[in-house]
Amino acid sequence: MNETRQLLESYFPIASFIAAIIGPKCEVVVHDISDPERSIIFIENGHISGRKVGDASTDLVLKILKAEAYREEQFIANYKASGPRGQTFRSATYFIKDRNGGLVGLMCLNIDVTHMDVAAEWINSILQGASLTPPTSIDAPKEEKPSTEYLQGNVDDLLQHIIQSVLSKISMPADRLSSQEKIDIVKELNEQGVFLLKGGVSKVAAALSISEPTVYRYLQKLK
Repeated sequence: MNETRQLLESYFPIASFIAAIIGPKCEVVVHDISDPERSIIFIENGHISGRKVGDASTDLVLKILKAEAYREEQFIANYKASGPRGQTFRSATYFIKDRNGGLVGLMCLNIDVTHMDVAAEWINSILQGASLTPPTSIDAPKEEKPSTEYLQGNVDDLLQHIIQSVLSKISMPADRLSSQEKIDIVKELNEQGVFLLKGGVSKVAAALSISEPTVYRYLQKLK
């Protein structure tokens, strides 16, 4: 077992400890970022999001890897996430770093607060401990509407979610967009980490009605 794997596995009992304290509505996940398509190597209460060991990273994990926010922070906390069944989560992510400060993994907590909205009046003091907003260090400027994390373990579904989220901002069909508009879309998708995943290029090419070599050419223009 290599040193990185040992480090990541040392967080497994911590993840179990946290889940045991907070209870069955708290999902705790350990990610190995070396393999974004199968990054989940440990999970407690995975029934909450439907994810399991061997599932992929989330859109927020990909954004963290691209933005490198972990270089200045130890963790991000109290942001909002959503699940595949419409759940709402209050979430936090701890950056697992090696002895040289390099990011090797993440430990993520996702507390299902979906039903708390119904009883918001008497648990308001709990929910107001910190606002349910995404981490400002890696998201859009404050004046823009912030995005949330999407807890989806399937790579194809994750890619589809990110691509459609970007395309939904556009009022016309993709095949009617100009080359520059498509380059701008590829730039935004690249910033969101789409191309860190296998199949990202082919999915984007299909969504924009262009060839895969064209996507690679657009990416070269962004360097």
